[in-house]
Amino acid sequence: MKINLEKLQADIQPRSRSAVRNTEKRIAATAWRSMSQDIALAIYHYLHKNKITQKVFAARLGVSPAYVAKILKGNENLTLETISRIEDAVGSKIVHIDRPYEATFTISFSPKPNTSTKPSCCYKYSGKAEYDNYSSISSTLGHAV
Repeated sequence: MKINLEKLQADIQPRSRSAVRNTEKRIAATAWRSMSQDIALAIYHYLHKNKITQKVFAARLGVSPAYVAKILKGNENLTLETISRIEDAVGSKIVHIDRPYEATFTISFSPKPNTSTKPSCCYKYSGKAEYDNYSSISSTLGHAV
């Protein structure tokens, strides 16, 4: 079968500007849509595990059951406020943000043995260190026995 390239070139129409814009929007929305679907799955899992209806969950969030249904479809571009309210309602974090400027550490040690009759004990220090441009370290230590 012979292909007539000239006729094929004449039949090809360039994509309209609106089609190009729609494609660009769809590609740009891929990242937040994926996150929205992950959040929807986390909520669905929570509702199923705790045997909670969408209506009860909507009341906890202070939104309509229809809005919860939209969230559970995984196509809703959620605000930070809504995500925070969802986290409060489920009682755990569903979105994690890396904080490379923070480090949490725990140091445990035993004191030097002494000859007194006091029982030996261990001291545990724990705290957070915040790095300012990684050139200086400031830390706060909480003392726990």
